[in-house]
This record gives sequence, C-alpha cells and structure tokens, in this order.
Amino acid sequence: MLIAYEILVPLLAGLAISFYLRGALRNLLLDLCGTAPRAEFWVRVSTVLITAFPMLLALWFGHSGVAGATPALVLRTALIMSATGVVFGVAVMGWNIAKSLPKASK
Repeated sequence: MLIAYEILVPLLAGLAISFYLRGALRNLLLDLCGTAPRAEFWVRVSTVLITAFPMLLALWFGHSGVAGATPALVLRTALIMSATGVVFGVAVMGWNIAKSLPKASK
C-alpha cells in the first residue's frame, strides 16, 4: 500500500505540471521547430520526462520498503522527491529551450 504513494504522488504531480505547460510549450516549440509534428514530438518527450523523473526519484529514495515506515514518512518523502523532480526537470527543459532561442538584436 505504501508504494502506491511513491507511484501516484509523482505521477500526478508530473502529469499536472505537463498539462499546465502543454499549451505554452507547444506554441514555443512550434516556433522553434518549424513544424507541428516536430513540436508535438518534443512536447510528448517533455511530458514523459517531467512525469518520469519525479517518479524515479520517489521510487529510488522512497521509504516504502523500509521496515517500520509510516504512511506519513513515505508520503512526505514522495512529496519532496516529486517536487524536486518536477523543479529539476522543468529547469533543465527551460534551460535547453532558452539556449535555443535566437538572441535579441540591439
């Protein structure tokens, strides 16, 4: 039962952030990539990464397999790892997109 926290919390967090960013990301990537299929590919890749990275952290550093782990400890760790994964994933994605943007002329 405790492992459900480590799967559902990061999954829901990643999907929520992906859903929130999807429209803006699609428009930005359409401009950068030039075609809708290319942009859609990168939107989907971003969704997978923003969803998978928090889950990976929560499962890797989770406490559901530790003897005597309480639901509160497992949930707290899942929330911390989910937030860390989402922030890190969005930051890396944003950094790479920012590097791809054309420089403004002076």
